[in-house]
Amino acid sequence: MLRESEAIQRKQTFLLCRYVLILATGAMAFIEIAALASPFPVAIVMAVAIASNLVLGQASPFSFFDAWMQAPVLVADTALISTCLLLSRAGAEFFMFFFFVLIMAAKLENLIALAIGATAIGFASFLLADWDAGWASPTMMRIPFMFATGLFFGYVVLPEKTGTMVGFNGVRPLSYVNRPPSKPGHKPAPAWQY
Repeated sequence: MLRESEAIQRKQTFLLCRYVLILATGAMAFIEIAALASPFPVAIVMAVAIASNLVLGQASPFSFFDAWMQAPVLVADTALISTCLLLSRAGAEFFMFFFFVLIMAAKLENLIALAIGATAIGFASFLLADWDAGWASPTMMRIPFMFATGLFFGYVVLPEKTGTMVGFNGVRPLSYVNRPPSKPGHKPAPAWQY
């Protein structure tokens, strides 16, 4: 079990990474929104995201990283980002790059490699976007957005893959898999005896 100071520090780092993701998502959505579209829906989505982060800050640091708590947060954050991308009229290639960063976050076990890869994907997304505006283009915001996305989702998923975080409070169903093999003709004991 984690000590209290480690649990509090990990929770604060998570909330900070989430604030960075919210800021990068909001900035990217506000910058890329169409000229005739209203920024009000994006502002509402960002307000909901910030409010949810404030509510998450009140959770206990020990139950904060249970799978029952993290799974809804990850699904909600993915939906929140997808909503902002839809509101900003992002193209199919940008969604493809976004989900590629999510796949990288699920597969890579090194946050530095993930940050470099996410930044490279953001740069590729910028290069494949509208080049008429040049380096002052609003699509330049895609680079820090992809970096923040990779950082946040990588930080959340990495402990699950490396085994430093126990999901579901260590609850384990009864199983016959971990039992020692029985001798021929010997009746195995019930699982609760092991």
